[in-house]
Amino acid sequence: MKRILLVLTLITLIFACKKEDDKPNITTNIEGCTDSSATNFLATATIDDGSCEYPASELKLTKIIVNSMPMTNNGSDWDVGILGSENPDVFYVLKQGGGDISSSSSQDNISTFPISFTENLPYTINNLSQEYTIELYDSDQIAGLGENEFIGSCSFTPNEYITVGGDEINITSSGVDMTLDVEWLQ
Repeated sequence: MKRILLVLTLITLIFACKKEDDKPNITTNIEGCTDSSATNFLATATIDDGSCEYPASELKLTKIIVNSMPMTNNGSDWDVGILGSENPDVFYVLKQGGGDISSSSSQDNISTFPISFTENLPYTINNLSQEYTIELYDSDQIAGLGENEFIGSCSFTPNEYITVGGDEINITSSGVDMTLDVEWLQ
């Protein structure tokens, strides 16, 4: 009788146990950026970890560095002073389209590079798809008389540099080489 009870108890226990699912219903939490408008959107993320990154919407220009430029005007010196030849008195003009945005006073008798401009900067550019030009001039106006001489220019469109990122933009054109210190803003 004991054996029958033991066998019946074992059979009952075997068939009474709940069968486990072949595929357990386990939800895995994956941390990441859950905002589809972010550049680092993670479609499999279930928990937003605050890591979302967005494309820049503005560019702050903090410094213009002239690394090189023509030191002569078609073979002639830019300026002639009391003692003979003098180096140019350089200033910049930042332009967008046909309009002047910002400019500096001249740095006089420049003979070595780099030339660094921070006057009237920082300037925040909020239309990244437009082309901007930085023109360099030799200041030859005295008391409103005389004409400034164009040295050269470089142009850039900020959108073309977003993927590069970083805090510098290097631009060159016709003997003018510039480095722009920038900060990308969201």
